[in-house]
This record gives sequence, C-alpha cells and structure tokens, in this order.
Amino acid sequence: MNKKDLQIMEILAKNCRIPNTTIAKTLKVSKDTVAYKIKQLEKSKMINQYVLFIDARRFGYTRYHILINFDSDIENKQEIYDKLCKHKDVMWINTFIGRYDKQIIVDAKDGFHLNQIREELFKLCEHQIKDYIILTHLSDLEFTQLNPILDLNTKFTKKLDYSFSSILTTKRFPVGPNFNKYKPTRIEIEILKILADNPKESLINMSKILKVDRQTIKKRIINLIEQKIILNFGGIPNLAKLGFITYYMLVRVEQETPLEVLKKPFEELNNIFYAGHMIGDYDMILYLNARNPDELNSSIELFKKQLGKRILHYDLLVQDKVHFWRQFHNGLYEGLKEDLF
Repeated sequence: MNKKDLQIMEILAKNCRIPNTTIAKTLKVSKDTVAYKIKQLEKSKMINQYVLFIDARRFGYTRYHILINFDSDIENKQEIYDKLCKHKDVMWINTFIGRYDKQIIVDAKDGFHLNQIREELFKLCEHQIKDYIILTHLSDLEFTQLNPILDLNTKFTKKLDYSFSSILTTKRFPVGPNFNKYKPTRIEIEILKILADNPKESLINMSKILKVDRQTIKKRIINLIEQKIILNFGGIPNLAKLGFITYYMLVRVEQETPLEVLKKPFEELNNIFYAGHMIGDYDMILYLNARNPDELNSSIELFKKQLGKRILHYDLLVQDKVHFWRQFHNGLYEGLKEDLF
C-alpha cells in the first residue's frame, strides 16, 4: 500500500463510479496503472465490496436493528448465518464479541411486517436464541466511509457523466429525521435493482437490460439522487487490513436530549463510520474504528466529554465479521413492485 493506493480507495469510497481516466489524471499515472491497482485492491480484499446506499424510509419502510444472544451451547452458527444472509428482507448481518452475538438489520413496512420477519429469522435460527432487543432507526447522526487514514482531500474533476460525480460525490451522507414518501416508477425500481447488484454498472448495459435508451436511464438516476433516495455509490475499504478494529457503542441518554446535542460529538470525532439515532433499549449506536486501546479510549473520552451527564450508560462491543451487506435488498425490490399494482 502506498499513497496512490490510498487515494484510489478514497476516491472510490466517495463515488465508486468515478472513471479510471479521471483517477489517472488526478494521480498523474496511466489509465492502465489505475485499472491494475484497482484490480489488486479488489483481489487483496483491501476493497471489500461496492454498495449502493439508499434511504429506504423514502419508500415507506422503517429500518430495525435486531441484536441477538444465542444459546451458549449452539454448535451450527455458520450454517445459521448462511441461511440468514439469504432472507430477502435482511439488509446487514454482523457478528460481535461482547454482550450480543449478532446484529441483523431489516427494513419493514409496519409492525406486522416486522413481526413476520422476526418470526422467520428466529425460525432460521432454529429458535436457539436466549434473548434479543430491537432498536428502531430514526435518523443518522453520522455516515462516512473515510476514516482519517483515507481522508486525504484528493481533488479530482467532477462531471455529470455516468459517474454522476458533480451531484453525488461526498464523504458524508447521513439521513436526517425529516423525509417525504416517494413512489418510484417501474424503471426506477429496476435501475435500483441493477445498481444494487453492481453499483458500477454502465449506462450502456443498463439500457440493454431494460430496453430503454441511455438518456432515460441517466435522467431517472439523476432524479433518484435529487430525491435523496440514492445517497452514494460506495467502494467499501477493508479497515481491518489497514490495522483497525471496529467497535460498537450502544448508548442510553437522558430523555428529551435534543438532536443537536447528540450530533455534537461528531464535529470532533473523525473515526466514526456510522452513528444512528434509535428508539428502544438504546438511543444511539456508533460504529467506531481504532487501531489500539489508546485510540479507542481517546475517542470514548471525547464522546463522553461532549455529551457529559446526559449519558446514562453504554455498552461496548467488538465487531467480529460482516457477513452480509446490501442496502437495496430483494425484500424492498419485491415490495416496491407489488405496490405498483
């Protein structure tokens, strides 16, 4: 890994559709060199995957974080994880070291839908669950893919080409508490499905698949970006390979703590990947990256200093592994298609 590798990862994290030619001009190397470096970053798993980020609330869905403790004598965990990853309504699955064994994030239309999903997931777990909690997502306090080691402030030319970089290139894309429901067209639903399969898919291939001209595809994607449904096309860096461990802080704060107060720590904390505002046993969940105990302790102390006595208690978990991540999952795709009729 050298500076140019890190710059490529930085640019792809901001928008993975940026053309190799643009990256090459920025780094003053050949297009072939950029292509080779990206292939090596993918092969070595320095780039984990490419993800289409969306705001599912705009479609009338609510996001829920289900934190699970398995029975202590469970033996077939990996088999269960594999089954859970195939459930159509699952957006994210990761395992923990700590108070909880697993987190599953799902999107549901309402309480009845959530209960149906929960029962299906628990059945896949063969009911080997000791206890669980469910947190309801209200909004994001922070969302970024650039921890300090990748935040190099690399400047590059932004265009309204197939990358849409002039209107969608950002290192932060948290969603706020307020939003309006949006009903997508059939073409927009199919575009989201293709981009979820491959966020780098070309407009030419999308045009061939959907049998629609490229200009229509481009206009629909621009609309989805302007409607704040598409939040980012992100290349996910493998922070573990860069020496970082991901910790989760589950935080309970005083009732009636203003949203602006909850946001305050993130003005200074720069190693937070994600922070969400929740309803449930905890009010906040933070994904925090640190290379050693000193970094972790410094971040926690800064967080505690900013919120002060408003923090009632918190739990700290260590991320073991991310097993699945797909923001526009099959459950959303099928549900939106059903709503058209």
